[in-house]
Amino acid sequence: MAVSGTVLAALAWSVLKPSASVVKIANGKPAIIETSELAGFERLPAGRKNLIETAIAVARNSPWLPYSYGGADPALGGFDCSGAMYYVMTQSGLTPPRTSAGQYLWLRDHKRLHIIPQDVTTTDDPSLAWLQPGDLLFWAAAPSTQDVQSSNINHVAMYLGREKKDGLPIMINSTDGRSYRGAVANGYGVYDFRVPPKGSKSKLVGYGSPPGIPEITNPNPGELSP
Repeated sequence: MAVSGTVLAALAWSVLKPSASVVKIANGKPAIIETSELAGFERLPAGRKNLIETAIAVARNSPWLPYSYGGADPALGGFDCSGAMYYVMTQSGLTPPRTSAGQYLWLRDHKRLHIIPQDVTTTDDPSLAWLQPGDLLFWAAAPSTQDVQSSNINHVAMYLGREKKDGLPIMINSTDGRSYRGAVANGYGVYDFRVPPKGSKSKLVGYGSPPGIPEITNPNPGELSP
């Protein structure tokens, strides 16, 4: 039985057409910096230096690690937010939980967690005075009360400190849609550290040093400025 050209063309299209399940990455590759670009890095304790060096090395040594839900190993091609922090911390000899909620509770249970009031909208708020490079940062779906539940935690990142060139605070994490100096990106890399504005659906709710990293007991907020 002869097959018409129209039928053959339709069959070819059904084979070659793009699959609806193909994931297209709309945003570009995130920024990467070196520790030499961080203000005051050389004055940090050894444990914090190692943690930050590891975090940056993971980004530097990978061509691109897009945001990937459930990802916790660069060998598999990408990270989600907590998977990135889990991998970096385990590579640094720490034993964190896998999820962002678990990491939040990990800090809380070790009395490492600093709670941020809901009305905070700037990084120079007094509630952030104890924030140090290497600390974890937590965001949550905006809670109706100050009592944040671990189930509300929806993002985690690592604070890197301030850049020498402009004094602005930065962080490293895996995300899709955050930006660095105005450039929106996707994946594991360096981003601006900002507090969500008033009315945002997500709030910065806490931060603290990962257990296993000595806390800086008498921080001087101005000491790490350029």
